[in-house]
Amino acid sequence: MKPSNSKSPCYTTRRCKDYDAKHIGKSLYALAVARGLHAQKVLHGTGIFLNDLEGDTRISVRQLLALSSNVQKQSNGHDISFLLGRYLVETLDPDVLISLKSARNIEQCLRLISIFNAQYFPFMSAHKFGDEKTVHLLLQEAHSLEKQKQFYTEAACSAMMALLTECFGRRLKCSFCFPFSKPRHIYEYEESLGYRLSFSHAYLSIEISKAEMRAPCEQANPRLMRYALAKALPQKRCSASIVDKVRSHLRSQPQATLPEVAQRFDVSAATLKRILHEQGFSFQHIRDELRRQEALYYLQVKKLKNEQSAQKMHFNDVTNFRRAVKRWTGLTPSQLRGA
Repeated sequence: MKPSNSKSPCYTTRRCKDYDAKHIGKSLYALAVARGLHAQKVLHGTGIFLNDLEGDTRISVRQLLALSSNVQKQSNGHDISFLLGRYLVETLDPDVLISLKSARNIEQCLRLISIFNAQYFPFMSAHKFGDEKTVHLLLQEAHSLEKQKQFYTEAACSAMMALLTECFGRRLKCSFCFPFSKPRHIYEYEESLGYRLSFSHAYLSIEISKAEMRAPCEQANPRLMRYALAKALPQKRCSASIVDKVRSHLRSQPQATLPEVAQRFDVSAATLKRILHEQGFSFQHIRDELRRQEALYYLQVKKLKNEQSAQKMHFNDVTNFRRAVKRWTGLTPSQLRGA
C-alpha cells in the first residue's frame, strides 16, 4: 500500500508487487526442482506461474513467502536456506556485484549492500552498533516472517558470508549470534558460516572486528566502483519496507509519536496503524523493539553502568530507566550485565 498522492513509492509492504520474479522467485524454484520437488506443488497457491520466472513479472513478499513455505514443506533437507543465500549472491546484477567487489574495504562494502538490500533480499535488514573494537550488525525482520524466520535468518547469514567472501577473497573472521537454540543441523551452519557460532542470544547479530572491517577488499578499485554504482542505481526499483522506514524515523527521532510519523509518510495515523498491523507489527512494538536493542547493547554487550546507559538513551531519571529496561527485556540492568 502506498500513499495515493505519491508519484513513486516511498515504502513497501508485503502486498506490493515490487520484486523481480527472476531473482529470488527463480532461485527458490530452481533449488526446489534440483531437489526433485514437484514443480506444480512448489508454485501452488503462490499466484506465481512458470513463465513469470522468465519474464519481467513483479511479485510481492507475500508471494515469495508462500513459495518458500511450499519449498520447505516438500524438502527433507536442512540446507535449502543456506543454498538460497549463496545462490542469490551468484545471481546478483553484474553491476551491483562489481560495485561491491570494487569497494575500498568491508566497511564501504556493507554501506553499498544497504543500498540494494531491499531490492535483492527484502526479508531482513541490518542496523549497525559499534565501538572502537567491534561492529555489531543487528539483523531484523523487514517484513513479518512468522514461522519462516529461522529459514530466512539462515539465508541472510549465508548470503552475507558468501558476498563478503567474494569481495574479500577469503572467509571473514566474524561471529554469528543467533536468537534460537543450537539446531541439530549444525553442519550446514559450519559449512556456510564457519565455526564462530553461538546460540540462545537476545537478538540476531553478526560481529566483525574493526580490523577486519578496514582491511582492503581483494579487488578494490574506487573508479570502477563509482562507474558500476552509477550503472546499477537507475535499476533500483524497490524501497525499504514500511517497518524499516518507521524504524529509521524513530532512530533519528525517538520521541516521535504515531501521528508525527504518519505525517512523514503522508497518511493518517489510523492508516499507518492499519498498514503496520497488516505487516504483523504495531507502532508501539517497533518503538519498544528499538529501545530493547539499545538497552541490550549498552548493558549486556558494553557492560555500561546504569547512569551511562540512561544518559545515552536520553533518560533523565535512572529509576525510570531501570523500570523501562525491566519492561523491555524482562530483566533488570544488573541481570543483563551479568548475562
